[in-house]
Amino acid sequence: MSIEAVISRIDVIAQAQQQLASPIGSSASANANAIGATLSGTTAAGTSSPTSFASALAQAQGTPLSGNSLSATSLPGASTATGLGLTGSTATAGVVPGAVVPQASWNPEQKQIAGWIAPILDWASQHGWTGSVTSGYRDYQQQAAINASGAFSAPAGKSNHETTQYPGGAVDVTDPSQLIEVLKGYTGPYKLIGGVLGPADPEHFSATGH
Repeated sequence: MSIEAVISRIDVIAQAQQQLASPIGSSASANANAIGATLSGTTAAGTSSPTSFASALAQAQGTPLSGNSLSATSLPGASTATGLGLTGSTATAGVVPGAVVPQASWNPEQKQIAGWIAPILDWASQHGWTGSVTSGYRDYQQQAAINASGAFSAPAGKSNHETTQYPGGAVDVTDPSQLIEVLKGYTGPYKLIGGVLGPADPEHFSATGH
């Protein structure tokens, strides 16, 4: 073999080696297989796939995969009002317009309360009132039932308990005398007044006391 032929053969071998080292050629197929394996959630020989395409997509969208044990309430930063018992949190599902259900120690019976009253009671609880709500919003039928029981109450259809928009709305509470004293220091835009009805209904509080 001539020197020229030997040199040509060496060039061919060198080119072949460059093709093998390049993404183009036989290694491209291996790379494609590895990429395909990753996207399909399988592992090709000589490759690893710590995260499948489906799980990566779910993470990007912030949606757990089916079968994942995490729920919305267990994810970092997520919360739910119901059952927390935290002052200031409220539940709104199934609540009448204008009312809230504060998840607080002063609302142990989970009563619906006019939205404007809740922050006042929250403030009072933080400033010495140790009582709780025994009644908040009541619909017409509930008010009528109280009327029928003979208990002192406004006629159904005329009670502040049946409304939620200020100056409507009312609550009945325990430790009313203490609440009256604590609320003397409240400087918010709305006033919650108790004691107006005297011994007949000492636990009743509303914007006017009636």
